Amino acid sequence: MGALRKQGKQRHGQTCPSPPSTSQPRVPDATGSSPVPPPRTKRVQVSRACQRCRKLQKACSNLRPCLRCARADLADECSGVAPRPSKQSQVRSASGASGADALPASGRTLLIGPAATPALANPAGLPTSPQTFVSFPRESFERKAGLLPHQVVDYCSRRFFEDLAPTIPILTPEYVGILKTRAASESGSEAYCVLLGVCAMVILQVEKTGAQSWGQSMVVEDNAAYGWLLLEEALAAHRHLTRKSSPSLDSVLLVFFIYACHAILFHHSQAFFFIREATTLLLLIKPEDMDTLSQMLAERLFWVLLISERSHAIRYRRPSTLQVTSLSPSLPSSDNEANNSLAGFRCLAALFQSLDTTFIALLNQEVLSRPLPADALDGVEIAINTALNHSSPDSLHPTQKANLRITQLWLRIILWQLRLRLGHLVDQGPLPSRTYRYPLEVAKDLTLSTRDLPVVSVQVHGVGITEKVFDVACAVINVLAGVPVEITETAAEEDLRYIRKLMQQLPGGSTVYDALLAKHIQQTLPDMLAALEI
Repeated sequence: MGALRKQGKQRHGQTCPSPPSTSQPRVPDATGSSPVPPPRTKRVQVSRACQRCRKLQKACSNLRPCLRCARADLADECSGVAPRPSKQSQVRSASGASGADALPASGRTLLIGPAATPALANPAGLPTSPQTFVSFPRESFERKAGLLPHQVVDYCSRRFFEDLAPTIPILTPEYVGILKTRAASESGSEAYCVLLGVCAMVILQVEKTGAQSWGQSMVVEDNAAYGWLLLEEALAAHRHLTRKSSPSLDSVLLVFFIYACHAILFHHSQAFFFIREATTLLLLIKPEDMDTLSQMLAERLFWVLLISERSHAIRYRRPSTLQVTSLSPSLPSSDNEANNSLAGFRCLAALFQSLDTTFIALLNQEVLSRPLPADALDGVEIAINTALNHSSPDSLHPTQKANLRITQLWLRIILWQLRLRLGHLVDQGPLPSRTYRYPLEVAKDLTLSTRDLPVVSVQVHGVGITEKVFDVACAVINVLAGVPVEITETAAEEDLRYIRKLMQQLPGGSTVYDALLAKHIQQTLPDMLAALEI
């Protein structure tokens, strides 16, 4: 009977008290009816235990020296940095690698971050001034043996200067040689990571398909998978590198290359995270502490990050960080022949220089205090239309021509869409850019300006250029849907068919964006879907 009454109480929502605990005394509750155990205090966990407590698998504290080491009179040995491997273990690890994959013991194991230091005077172990602030790595970083042989570095460096440097001139052969020298030492962890980022970006963007043989040291069956491995290694190193209040140029370069890899792989959220980190680090750089070569590359990196951040902000409606002020580095001049190769880079920077934070705010639909006049964006339009006048077309590399022409037409579409949302467009007028049919003219210009370019000069720019072509095609479809059938231009359909064919040959075009474009045509122009099939 007692058991049945007990089950009946459970059915009506009354739970049985837990069995008595032998570790804590039972105290009555507020009513005094039944004793309840006191609340258990949560065990304090530290972010990182010292080396001795970790080895003993004992609790540690945030203080340095910790209480356990202090009681054992081992305060001088209390450190959170992993100990260096013994020479005997290094020899064993080096002997385990075979042939050209084997690295010297001194270059195989790296300790990222400060070495073991004596305890600081203040009890919390914090630095005494913000200028000396660094964040300590959580774990030590060890290079994977044979992952990045020198043949890969040489090949990817050459491909970078051939295909990517005309639009991303943030490295020089001289600086790559300096990175190789630094990476060979234990203290050159950042240089090694920059080389990782360069090779990962080149392989994922330029050499993504096919297989590659790097002599006798490595044979890669899938370049895309190998690029993934390099990116994962760069991310692992980035997580464990020491953060400083005065970052180096190499640290900013590493974060930029990680951003570029994520953008290539359609990781838009991660790309936004790393581009914001790169711009923040760049603002903390102290150029006066750099040599002449590093200062020059840092100035170019400012404009590369400004272009990348504003392009990303426009495509995905994100905020921007960098601004062009009187203290900003000036664009490279074309006074001498050595800088003639930067003509396209100057044009590209001029395209995005006028797209300031106010323009980005309008795209992000920030609330305006007063209505915007119809001519408020005329200055931006003039800057976009005249940006390519900074150099003659004959001095441009084919990859620069492809990027500049498509980017300029894409920005015209972005400006047209903004005017459409603000109600600044008319049916007919003296300015074609303020009419509803303007995307049809942009499509015609895109067709004419890319027919004389090899497809590889467009493909080398990655998925970013594919998204721009896709935006132009969508705008043309929207306009054709609003134009009466009897006056629809057949030439516009031919241009749209050409743009779709071009997009299918670009990175991600046939696998992602063509299906999105077909769906947009099906929803907007279902009768024209068959006519636009390639």
